[in-house]
Amino acid sequence: MNKDKFLQTGLLEQYVLGLTDEEETAVVKQYADTFPEVQSEIDQMREALDQYAKQYAVMPPEELKSRVMHGVEQADQQSDADAGAPGPARSGSNWMGAVFLAVLIGASLFLYRGKAAAERDLASLENRYIVFQEECERQKAALQQEQQVFATLTHEATVPVRLQATGLQANAEAVAYLNGLEKVAYINAGLLPELPTGKTYQLWADVEGEMINMGVLQQQNKGLQAVSYIDHAESLNITIEPEGGSAKPTVEQLVANGEV
Repeated sequence: MNKDKFLQTGLLEQYVLGLTDEEETAVVKQYADTFPEVQSEIDQMREALDQYAKQYAVMPPEELKSRVMHGVEQADQQSDADAGAPGPARSGSNWMGAVFLAVLIGASLFLYRGKAAAERDLASLENRYIVFQEECERQKAALQQEQQVFATLTHEATVPVRLQATGLQANAEAVAYLNGLEKVAYINAGLLPELPTGKTYQLWADVEGEMINMGVLQQQNKGLQAVSYIDHAESLNITIEPEGGSAKPTVEQLVANGEV
């Protein structure tokens, strides 16, 4: 029997109440030694019982005490008178009282465990809600980014630039979008061939014969990528560089370019 099924047998409650026999007690102790969670349940139940006892440990008034003692004396006298009768009523009453007390405490333990389980479920739901909120915020941010990109692409000041293969690599093509009014630039490099490990593509702007870095292109990103906007670019150029990019372009590894 696994731990979860054992906790559902009710044997733990009986053990705390002292209602288990020797064999059942040994089983409970074995599980408690094996699973720290079971021992923790036992400790918490005992603490709950202590709290329950303290909560209801109210001393009875003297008048009630006198009535109870008078009733006990009468019951003793009646018991002596009925000594020959079968089945002493007082013993039966005591037995019923003990059963009632055990049931009451057992019910209290059951409610306590139910409350503890409900608190665990609530904590789990709260954690899931936090994760859900974070995911919603992430998706909201992504949607806002997509809306911003779409707004840039459809803006009247946005200029598309088609970069075509130079012959170094077949089908090495890309499309860039430049917006000089908002100073933003994007490129779709999804058609560039895959590079071996340790190599990357890098975008450059030619401004009066000087190659200015616009950013390293992420091969795994097949959509639009944001790159740096460079004023007065005459052409855009893509080269193959070592992983991480270079400070200056490797001209002999120019794979695609296009006039702005």
